[in-house]
Amino acid sequence: MVCVMCEKESVENWFGSFCKDCRQIKNLGNVYGFPRILDLLKKCCIRDENQLEKKIDNHKNNTDLSYTDKPKSNTRLTRSKATTD
Repeated sequence: MVCVMCEKESVENWFGSFCKDCRQIKNLGNVYGFPRILDLLKKCCIRDENQLEKKIDNHKNNTDLSYTDKPKSNTRLTRSKATTD
C-alpha cells in the first residue's frame, strides 16, 4: 500500500495509512495542532514574489560573483587546514 499523505512511499505497517516520515508529520500535528503546523509551513516554506526578490537581491549583494559573472582568472581554490585526506 502507498502512503495516503505523500502518495509515494509504502506504508510503515500493513494496517497503517502513512509512511514513516508522514507519520511523524501527523504526530507533530496531533501534538502542536494542525492549524499551527500549517501556519508555520506557510511562513517558512511558501514565499511570495517580494520575498523571492529580496532573497535574490540579498544573495547577489553578499557574494563576490553575480549570477552572470564568470570567476576571475586569478581566483584559486584552496583546501582548508581542517580538511584531511
